[in-house]
Amino acid sequence: MKLRLPWRKDVYMGTDLDGNLYFERLVDTYRSRRHVIYRKDLALSEYSDKVIPIQWQAWMRHTRHRIPTLADLNQDIQRQEQIADNVQKLAAKEARLPISSEDTTKHSQTRQLQFQKSTPGESFQPENWAPAATPTASGNKTGSTKRRHDSP
Repeated sequence: MKLRLPWRKDVYMGTDLDGNLYFERLVDTYRSRRHVIYRKDLALSEYSDKVIPIQWQAWMRHTRHRIPTLADLNQDIQRQEQIADNVQKLAAKEARLPISSEDTTKHSQTRQLQFQKSTPGESFQPENWAPAATPTASGNKTGSTKRRHDSP
């Protein structure tokens, strides 16, 4: 709901569930200025992004073009309540699962064995290592040290 008042340069764009008022001022044809008037007087240190809903934050930053409605805000609150309920259910479910100390020690011993088996370079013996024959820059695949200008 836009409301343009003749004595104000700002256009009233809407309100949130806390009663904060949101305004927009057209200063340029490219981009407008958006601001909020908080319902509560807070201390300067208490003002933050968390005071206003995320939908209005997105609108204020020009990442959301459509103005959030009260239905959008109510739907988000229901979603947050559902997530909190799901977290409580998962915590209760995890609390009911019995975890014995034998299970955890067997699991840690298995992990240690897997780590010991997969440690690279453990079986490396420097005295047994022999480099493979590699082709040289001159195309000589035998690896001899003859030079082109040496006589045969």
